[in-house]
This record gives sequence, structure tokens and C-alpha cells, in this order.
Amino acid sequence: MSRYEGRKALWLAGCAGLALLCAQQGQALAQSETQAAAQPGAAAAEAQAKADAQGLITQLSRVTLFADRQETAVLDVPAHVSVVTGADIERLGISDMQQLTRYLPGVTVARQTSATDPFNTFSGFTVRGVGGNRVQMLVDGSRVAERITDGTRDYLDLNFVRQVEVVRGPASVLWGADALGGIVAVETLDPEDVLKGRKMGGQGRLAYDSLNGSGTASGVFAQRWSDTFAVLAAVSRQSAHEAELSKARADGGLYGCPRNLAAGQLPCNKLDRMGTDSYRGLLKFVWTPSTEHRLELSADMMRRDTDVDYTRTLGRQTNGSTLTSYDRKLELTRHRFGVEHQWTPENGLLDSLKTSFAYAPHKYDRSGLQRGVTSARQAYTTGDLLGYSEDFYELDLQATKGFATGALSHELTFGFDGDYSTQDYVRRDRTTNLVTGAVTEARAGGFNFANAETRRADVYLQDKIGLFDGKLELTPGLRFATYRIEPKPDADYKLVAGSPPAVRDDNELLKSLGALYRVDQTWSVWGKYGEGFKMPTAQQLYTSVPGTFFNLTPAMDLKPEYVRSLEAGARAELDNGYVAVTAFHARYTDFIQSFYNPPGTNDYTYRNLSKVQVWGIEVEGAYSLTQDLTATASLSWQKGIQTVSADADTTAHTLPPLTAVLGLSYAIPDYNLTLDAVTTLASPVYKVGEVNGFKPDGYALLDLFASWKVSGMASFDVGVKNVFDTRYFEASAAGMTLRPTASIASQNPLELQTGAGRTFSAAFNVKF
Repeated sequence: MSRYEGRKALWLAGCAGLALLCAQQGQALAQSETQAAAQPGAAAAEAQAKADAQGLITQLSRVTLFADRQETAVLDVPAHVSVVTGADIERLGISDMQQLTRYLPGVTVARQTSATDPFNTFSGFTVRGVGGNRVQMLVDGSRVAERITDGTRDYLDLNFVRQVEVVRGPASVLWGADALGGIVAVETLDPEDVLKGRKMGGQGRLAYDSLNGSGTASGVFAQRWSDTFAVLAAVSRQSAHEAELSKARADGGLYGCPRNLAAGQLPCNKLDRMGTDSYRGLLKFVWTPSTEHRLELSADMMRRDTDVDYTRTLGRQTNGSTLTSYDRKLELTRHRFGVEHQWTPENGLLDSLKTSFAYAPHKYDRSGLQRGVTSARQAYTTGDLLGYSEDFYELDLQATKGFATGALSHELTFGFDGDYSTQDYVRRDRTTNLVTGAVTEARAGGFNFANAETRRADVYLQDKIGLFDGKLELTPGLRFATYRIEPKPDADYKLVAGSPPAVRDDNELLKSLGALYRVDQTWSVWGKYGEGFKMPTAQQLYTSVPGTFFNLTPAMDLKPEYVRSLEAGARAELDNGYVAVTAFHARYTDFIQSFYNPPGTNDYTYRNLSKVQVWGIEVEGAYSLTQDLTATASLSWQKGIQTVSADADTTAHTLPPLTAVLGLSYAIPDYNLTLDAVTTLASPVYKVGEVNGFKPDGYALLDLFASWKVSGMASFDVGVKNVFDTRYFEASAAGMTLRPTASIASQNPLELQTGAGRTFSAAFNVKF
């Protein structure tokens, strides 16, 4: 039995085991549900259950926590926010960052397929044409590490998720630097999400996805020991192999395929063979000694180990040496240890005060072992290591106060948002001549940059002002942001003459103004002006790798990136649905460009572009055609231009194509069955920022899902994505060169940016 057949057998055995558990626990569940109905919060739990049963992703009745730092209905916020619930993630078989955005037009995630990252990780989210580190990623309010050039932002695990929020557009006034293009915020489960007013509860899940042969097993248990103390414990395990892109062409398509198949390299439609094992643990203790106080202690630990049989360089000859094997490993970890206190005094100067402190360490450790033969026919091995860590210490104080001044109502949100982080980069290559025993070591290669310490210390204030009995709401906001990054070069750092690393101190006063007017009980219109900024990273400022043929040089004079954004929208909340239209225009100045080669030099560095402008329209809505049939629709159209310098010509800014997602959800109550059909329609890409850039054709996809509630505690979810096995390219392929060198065509084939062909997913869920 193969490794992957073994996983499937284990998954099926687990399903049988859970089914037996269902039979044993059915009677106990019925009794517990009767008791739960009498518990506080049962009505809220029932309302949430109805919302979860809506079928396709729809924002009707959903609540955002991050758009304005308070629980607010999505359709009452002067911003475009999408909320993907844990129920959506389970029902639609969502297991990674790219799948999370599949039904969110205009929001994309690129899979890294180049030789610099053979581990198939994701580079980050792109929102309205702004991606990577310019989109702030949060887990329970804590930052996720930034991506370095030879690293990743793929630190998310979508087990134990209550909901994921995507805030489009700058959100720096409330959330600080890095929320330049938007926010993707993950909120994990609390004990009450599982208990729903009961004293004990839990859930288990077994899932399989044919895209990468992944098998996932997870379990959650929650217990309330008294009226004041509750605990949640959760654990998950996932195993997978590389994604299988069945519609990619072995001959390399437009690039051709210069790979050396005789030496063991794979055809150009195959990602390197790999095996991945992921582990996740979540523990929360909640103590509520009174109605005024809530204390939460949490520990969230994620680890992902990936082994790659790296074949892209086999048979390669460098200085007469031939590579015969190359094994690579990646250990990726993201932990968070937090303390949060919520104080809601019945009478006092404040309505609430939330104090959060968290320690969130991240680690990216990549290693490899090369075996080869030198030109003198001497065998050698080279062990390479790249280690990067970014650790955060975060303190967030958030206060609210409501009051009135005459006919005006006020809802103040204000506080302090600060963090201290350390960035550490290590690069080492150690070569051993197996004949002579000689050992040589090279350090500080790759994209080496100075280690650094970063401090952010911001204060913010937002006032939601109600006029005309709440028909009109004005929401001005201010944030005074301070930023200090101090280089801490170690012995491996190689100075470039005349460019010693220096401390950067910056501060910025950011402003925002939102307005929401309720025309009547159905229609509302809104507008928003927002500002944001993004400081250069340690790598952008302090990269320093002098070389024989070219130099990677520091760029200490980089300016912060800045954005001014205007948005306007109209919404209608109908008896059976809603529709929302948003128009936006964002102007980015001092956008940072990577690997700029100043004319007449062998230097590569970073520089500020003069400006980038992006504008577009977003539409979404849902409507219940009958009691059991719901239709949903969403659309995104974006366009942009960029100017390298004040006297340069304007060129296109590469953006996703016009994309629409249409869906139907049909409930069959007599059989406890829900059927979903989703169509994704994308136009061709007509303009890209690169003169010889690739422009993907348009495409249409159909996905089908079914969710069957077997009993009061068990359900099956199955799905087929890309039913007609359509060949298409992901949005991230747009702009890739059409004139590749043989090395680029071999190391980063265009065909690896094709979307997945027909894939299947299935899951068995138990909730008790």
C-alpha cells in the first residue's frame, strides 16, 4: 500500500469510527439540546445556526469585528468587508489561503512555483492590486510575519476558525502600518462557539482533498466547569503531497520545456515531489467572575514540516560540477500566546476597556543537502541553511465610550496599539569534498540583510457621530503612528562601501472620514476617505550582498509607501436579500519596486516609484428566490496605472481580470440536504505592466457542493471543483515574461501557474 493510499484508508476508517460514535451519542445529544434551549445564549446560537445554513457565502446578517474594531453588521459599515465563516470553510472544502479567496472576486493569492520556493507555499493576499506585505494579516488580532524575498507568508491554518474577515482598502487609522491595501483577519473559536449555552460540547472532522491528496483530522472539546470558568482544547493533523495541476502541459506550453528529463528532472507540468505534515493546537481558558470582567488566556501553536525531492537542478553543470541529488526541507512555525482582559463597567467613565498582550513568534527554517561530482570527478556534498525568524511582542488597549451632545450621539473608540519585533536572518552553505575531506563554508549569501529590531507605538481615535436619529452617521478617525527600525548587523553582514545600515525613525498622522446615510428602511449610501502608510522592511532597507558579477545594495533612503483612497457605495437591504455596489479609487505614492538596476551599474536595489493608481467597481448581493432557493452574485472590475518617475510614461498596473461569481443554493429540508452550485467567470487580461508580459485568456468554471446532515450531530460535505476540467491560468500568471531564458523556463515554468483541474473534496463532521 502506498503512502497516499494509506492516508485514504485511514480517513475511511476514521469516518466509520465517527459514525459509530454518532450512533452511541445520538440519544445523549437529544437530551443535551433540550437542556441547551433553556441556557442563556441559546437564541443567539440558533440565529447563528440559521445564518450558517444560508448556503453560499453571503454577507447578509454577518458581523465584522475588525472593520471598525467593534461588533458591527457588515452592511452597516462604510467600507467593503467580506466575512467567510467557519461553516463556509467546512461546507466549501476550503483548506488553504488560495481556496479562501476563490469566491471573493478581486482578492487573489499566488502560489509560489519558482525554484526559490519549491515548497508550493503562498506569497500572501492581493487586494485591489496591492499584495504581499502591504496587506496586513492578523490572527486573533496579532500580526503575521512579513514575507522576505526567499520566504513566504503562508502561516495560516484554517482549522478552528470562527470567521475570516477581508477588509478591502486602507485600514491604517485603526490598525496601523501595513494595512495599506487592506486586512485579512482570522478569528479562532472561543469556548462559547462550541458550547452554545451548554456545559459540554465538541466537534470532530475528517476531510480529504484530491488536489494535493490532503487528509485532515481535527477535534475540538469545550467544557464549562462553573458559571464563571470555561476551557477549549483543539488539535489537528494534516498530511499532503504536492498539488497536482492536471491541466498543465508537460511540454511547457509557451515556454517550452528545457528540463533535463534524462537527469531526473520532472516534466514542466509537475511540481517537485513533496510531503507535508501540519500540526495545530489551540487552548483557551476563559474566566468571567462577573458581568463586568472577562479574562482569556490562549495558546495557539502551528507547525508545518515539508520534505521536497528537489529535481529542477539535477544534472545541472556549474563550473564543471554536476548535481546528482538535492533534498530540501522546510520547517514553518507560527505560535501565539495571549492574555486578554475585557472590562465593561456598569457605571463609569468608559463603556468598555479591552487590554490584550500577546507574544507571537514565527520561524522559517529551510535546509537542503546537495550531492554532486566536481569537474575533477570528486564527489561532494553541500548543506545549505536559511533561517528567518520574526517575533512580536504586542500590546493593544482599546476603549469605547458612548455619549450625547445635544442632538448628536457619539460612539468613541480610542486606544494604544504598539508592538516590538525582532527580525533575524541566517544563511550558510557548507561544502564537503568527500575525497579529500576538505570543508569550506560560505555565509551571508542569498538575499542577506541586517538583523533588526522594530518598534511601533501608535495612538488612535475614531468617533461615530449619529445625526437625525441615526439616519446619518459620520465617522472621523485619526491615528498618530510612530515607527522605528534599528539594524542589528551580526558578523555575517557584509558592508557596502558608503552605505552603512542606519536607524530609521518615522511618524505619520493618518486621517479617515466615513459617512453612512440611511435613505429609508431599504436603501443606504456611504462614502469613505482613508489614508494608509507602509514602512520599508528590514530587507528592503538593509539588503547587502556584494558579489563578483553584481551587488545587492542597501536602500536606506527609501520613503514609506503612502495611499489616499476614496470609496463610495449604495446598499439595499430587502426582505429576502440585499445588493451592494462599491466604487473606489486609490492613489499610492512612493510605491517600492524590488531589484531595480540603476543604469550603468551592476547594482540591484530597491527604489520608490512615483505613483500607482487603482480604481474599480465591486458588486455583491443575495436573494431568496423561494424559501429554499437562494441566489448569490459578486463581481469585481479593476484597472490601474503606474508611473516610475515624474517624467516617465504611464504604464498599466497588472491587476486581476473582470471576475464574477454566481451561485445557487437549494435546501431540501425533508432530507436535511443543501446543494450549492457556483460559477466563476473571468474575462481575458488585456493589460499588464510588463511590455512582454503574459496575458491569460478568460475562463468559466463550475463548482458543485452538497451538505447532508445525517443526524442531529453528524454531517457529510462533498464537493467537485472545476466540474468540466477547464484549463485556465491563475491571476498571478499575468505579467510573467513571454521571453524567458532557458533557466527561467526550467526553474519557473509558466505552466505551473495553471489552475487546478477537476478536484474532489469530502468531509465528515461530528458536533455534540
